[in-house]
Amino acid sequence: MVTVLQLQPVLLSIAPVSVAVMLYAMKRKKVWLMRLSLIGMVLSVLLLFAFQYLDYRHLENCLQQGEVYKPFQSQCFKFN
Repeated sequence: MVTVLQLQPVLLSIAPVSVAVMLYAMKRKKVWLMRLSLIGMVLSVLLLFAFQYLDYRHLENCLQQGEVYKPFQSQCFKFN
């Protein structure tokens, strides 16, 4: 089963794609495509906030258990 955190790189790739689409839309003067890319940018910002919040909650849970958080591996570990 795939979790939302495993899809984080894919979901956050919406931002650079939206910027590229925005540049293309501005060059071609396509208003509907500009609006679509703006929606993509807003969505990517909201996803970034959500992922940061989830990461903070995981860090908080690790610290409450007396463990240390490894952000790149998304896991807690204890020092002996």
